[in-house]
Formats: sequence, structure tokens, C-alpha cells
Amino acid sequence: MPDHSPVDADFERMLETSKPTRELRWLLFALFLLLIGSAYQVAQQILAVGVTFTPRAQRWLLVIGLVGAGFLDLGVIAATWTAWGKQLGERLIQLPRCLIRLRWLSWLLFIVGILAFPILVLNLMGDLLNAVFPRLLVFWGFVFIGSVSLKALYPALSVRSAGITASSILAFVYHIRVLSLEVTDYPFSLSWSETSRFYLASLFAAEKIYGVQTPPSVLHPTRYLMQSIPFFVGDIPLWGHRLWQVILWVVCAGLAGYLLARRLKLGNRSLTAITAIWVYLSLFQGPVYYHLLVPVIVILGWFDPRKFWRGLISVILASAWAGISRVNWFPVPAMLAAVIYVLEEKQGDTPLWRYLIPPAVWGVVGVAAAFASQTGYVLLSGNQPEEFSSSFGSDLLWYRLLPNVTYPLGILFNVLVVSFPLLWAFAVRLWQDRENWSAIRVIGLWAATLALLAGGLVVSVKIGGGSNLHNMDAYLVLLIVVGGHLYFRRFAVEAGANRQAAYSWLMTLILVAIPVYMVVVSGAPLELPPSRVAAASLDAIHQHVNYAMRDGGEVLFISQRHLLYFDDQFDLPLVPEYEKVFFMEMVMSKNPDYLNSFYADLQSQRFAAIVSDQALEHYKGRDEAWSEEHNVWVQFVSRPLLCYYQPRLTLRVIHAQVLFPRPNVDECPIISENRGILANGSW
Repeated sequence: MPDHSPVDADFERMLETSKPTRELRWLLFALFLLLIGSAYQVAQQILAVGVTFTPRAQRWLLVIGLVGAGFLDLGVIAATWTAWGKQLGERLIQLPRCLIRLRWLSWLLFIVGILAFPILVLNLMGDLLNAVFPRLLVFWGFVFIGSVSLKALYPALSVRSAGITASSILAFVYHIRVLSLEVTDYPFSLSWSETSRFYLASLFAAEKIYGVQTPPSVLHPTRYLMQSIPFFVGDIPLWGHRLWQVILWVVCAGLAGYLLARRLKLGNRSLTAITAIWVYLSLFQGPVYYHLLVPVIVILGWFDPRKFWRGLISVILASAWAGISRVNWFPVPAMLAAVIYVLEEKQGDTPLWRYLIPPAVWGVVGVAAAFASQTGYVLLSGNQPEEFSSSFGSDLLWYRLLPNVTYPLGILFNVLVVSFPLLWAFAVRLWQDRENWSAIRVIGLWAATLALLAGGLVVSVKIGGGSNLHNMDAYLVLLIVVGGHLYFRRFAVEAGANRQAAYSWLMTLILVAIPVYMVVVSGAPLELPPSRVAAASLDAIHQHVNYAMRDGGEVLFISQRHLLYFDDQFDLPLVPEYEKVFFMEMVMSKNPDYLNSFYADLQSQRFAAIVSDQALEHYKGRDEAWSEEHNVWVQFVSRPLLCYYQPRLTLRVIHAQVLFPRPNVDECPIISENRGILANGSW
């Protein structure tokens, strides 16, 4: 919503340039595509799912209604070329004038529209709106309502900017609602690794919680450090830890968005707010995890390219955090600082060597700080040093760059989709303002972008990844920062160059539409077993564990280890080894020491009982999702486990199993085979 602050004149003119009839045609044509697409997908749902006659009849009526509305929409589009049709179009565009005197009604429509969309998708009509086109059709309707309401509340607002504002806010609220679905007291893991994250976070307070000293996590230490805060606050239930994680997601992404928007100095509070929301939505295209946003926040908030020492301190702090976060993020804070320097500082008459000294120093010192912080963490944590380099020994699954069953469109196509609008703005602005740039600045921007793109692609194909773009996080962050500076023309120009601005409405539309689309089509109702089933499952596990411990002995929780803290029934000594998430990392990297230790414990039947996900023995083919990950787990964990332990309780609804030792087991051929594989270093 506009305010009385000065605003970038070029951007304002671009938003206010409006041809009502032509815009109405485009809106109606988009509505036609959504109506026909929705009819097709609803028909698919009817044919794919066996239902009783009455619901099926109702859905066929819905299909007929959608198709009829689509052809009616085509008729309205055709009518806009007639004289009366043009008049009708202009009157429709001016529809908000009817609400100008009813501000309360405009606010009510806007707020109800924002709240109603997530309720319909995630609560009331999840089965129908799970398909893309029906969901987008409903979203289109609420964006229209929101745009009309905003236009009525702020008549000076252009139709285009009202649409941008309504769609961005609606997507933002919807995304927060999607995140909040996980704030539940359901006692078991919501996904393969969800509650494992809370256990790994608890290790920072292990002595206080479990009464034993055990090293904190090797994987993503800063993430679990951030998640560990509730463990130091008090006895907070599981739903409280889930809420804290949602807060971390929203606050870190929101703060990064605000700091970038503030750095761009847009001069308008409303434009700053919408830009911050756009950054927030764009970050979740990866997503970029909240612990990795901390160094981004430091650089965006405190780095000043004109103040060398302040810049150096910012880079050191951000790099030190990155050093204990992820290996591939070691150079990212320095690269981000260098890019901001190139964007905000012109070369002018400065000799090339002198111009490059600051980013060169920041780069060297930043990477050194990252290595130093990781080395310090390795020494202080008490973990084995070789465990920190497990990712370097993991297989690379290059086929996941292309469409595959694990990631249907493939990494490359999805990267292209989310990158295209920013790269377009990137390339167009550099070309239009080529006189404003020295060669080294252009080379620097492209080199940093392409380097992080290549690095992200390599990391994405590591076994265990490749199902989304979260390993493209550094590339996405850099692209958002560069794209924002170039789109809003917030970069330093060389001496004597003319400032020429040219905004493309199509570019603006795509820049907003892609992240909004990515957020809106994600998320689904959270389907959990009934509470009575969860309670009965919890009691069954507890009874079997108690029975196993009647003569003493240890109980190993490979999965569901969070129960040792969050459920008072499981007052058991902690067995630190073989927790599922870290265990899987050791399996994928085929760590011989770790796996041989596990095999020795199996052969001695060290554990009186083992709580795990259901142990499977069958292998998957390439035509099944996560086949490589599944197969290495079966080869190195499940089959050896089933040699020496047998299932006594299997809870398929919650994906859990309790295993007891097998009697009279002499040898296990699969363990001998695996030891040979580990010794040869091949798989």
C-alpha cells in the first residue's frame, strides 16, 4: 500500500502504465486456462479413485460447470473487442470505486480472503485442491478479491501493483500456515528425519538431559545449536520444539528479506515490505535452511563495502558460522561480500589491482576463518575427524540432474525455472547499462554466479539429495541479492555514464509469479493416525522395551530416539551410537570403522532390543524413488540386522518396529560380504 515517502520514479511509472481492456483480456484468458485445467484434473480424480455414485455425480457436475464457465469466459474475452465490451471492461477495472466508501468491507474482504485460502486448501477441501489447477483457480479468485479490496482502500494504487501485493501477501500467509501444520503433539516422527533433528539438537545439553557426555552432532551443528535453545529453557513439550522450528524458519527468512530490501533503499515502506516478502518466498524455492541464513543476515545487515575493517569483521563472523554449518558454504560469505562490493562500488579510475584488493582479502580471510572454526569445532566436539568429511566419499548420482522418479522434473529443469526471471533481469540490466560497468565488475558477477551454480549442482547429486533444490541454496541467495540490486537499479555507475532505467512488466510479472507459484502449489493437509492409535502404539513399544530389559541390557533406538526425552515412560539409559540420520550418512559414505563397529555389536547381540523403522530386505529398482538410498541401507543395515535380530512388534501405521535377539545364530554371510566391500572401498 502506498505511503507518502518518495518512491523510485521509474518503478512507479512502470506500475502505473495500464491498459485496462488488454489487461482484462489477459486476466480472463488466464482464468480460462485455469478453468479447463481444473476440469481436466477433477475428471482425472474421478476416474482414478473408486467412489460411490453420489460424490462421483457431484464431481462430474463440477467438471461440467468448470467447462461451461471456461467457454463463457471465452465469450467474454471475445466481447472485449466490441464497443460495449470495452466499456464493460473499463467499468470492471473501476469496480473498486464501489467499495471506496465502505473501507470496513474492503478490509474484511481482504482479511477473509487471506485467511480463507489456506483453510480451504489445508483443512476443508484438501482432497479436491491437492491438484495444481484447482488450487491455482481458487488462488486466482482470492487474489482478485484481494486486489479489488486493496484498490478500494488505496485508490492511487495501480491495478498491477494491487495484484502483486495481494498475491505476495496471500502466498506469504499460506506458507506460514503450511509450516504451522507441524506444530502438533503427535508423539512420533512426522517424516523420515523430523524428530531425529530434535534428538540431535538435545546433544548440546546431553549431560543435563541424559546424564552422560556425548559429542554433539557432526552434521549441520549450527542448525542443531539453534534448535537446542528450548532444551536450555526448560521442560518444553514436543509441540513447543516444533513451534520453535517454525519460528526459526519464518524469522530467519523474513529478516534476510527485510535486510536485503532495506539495503536496496527503495524509499517506500510498502515497496520495501513487498520486496521483503518476495525475498522470503524466493528463499523457500530451495529452501535455504535457517541456519544458513545466519551468515547471509550478517552480511546483508552489517557489511559495508566502503568500510574495509567493518567489512572484514562481518566476513569473519559470517564465515566462522558457515565453517561449522556446511563445507560447501565455506566461501559463500566472502563471495557474497565481494559481489555486494562489485555492485555498490564503482571502479572508476582506480587501478584494477587496487580495486580487487578488498574482495581478495575478504575472500582469503573468510575462507581461513571457516576452516579455523570447523577445525576448532572438530577438536572441541570430541567426534572423529574423518566423520566430518563423509560427504566427500559419497556416490554422485548424476542422472538426478534430469527428470527421474525421485525428482520428477529433475534438478536442471527446476533450477532453470527458479533462476530464469532473476537471470533475465541480471542479463537485461547488464546489457542495457553496459556503459555503466567496467569489465572486471561484469566478469566478477558472472563468475561468482556460475561458480555457485556449478557447486550446487555437484552437491545436489550426492546420494541422499536431489529431491529438491536445497543444495542450490548458496546459488539462490547470490542470485536473489544480485537480481534485486540490478532489477531496482541499485548499483554504482561508472563516472560519466547516463542512468537509464527500463522496466519490463512481463519481467516483473515472472519475477513475482515464480516464487508465488512454488509456494502455493506446495503443502498439503497433514494426515496423522488417530490419537488413540498413537497412544496404543506408544504403550506397545514401552511394554516390549520393558520386557526386553527385565534381565538388564541396553535398548538401542535407531529411530524414534526423541522418545527418551519427550516421553516419561522411556526412562532409559542413552545409547549414543547408531542414530538414524547420522547412521545413514555413515552408510552412504561407507565408513568402514563405523559399520564394522555396528556389525560387531550385532554379532555379540549387545542390545536387548532395538527400536527402528521397519527393516526391509528387498532392493529397489531405478524406477522407484530413493532407490540408491534404500538399497545401501538394506545392504549395510537391514539385512545384517535381521541376521541377528527378529521383529517382535511391527507398527506399520507409524513405521516403527521393535526387534529382539535371535537365538542360536552362528554367522551371517551378508556381514562377511559387506566387510569385503568396505575393505575394497567399492560398492
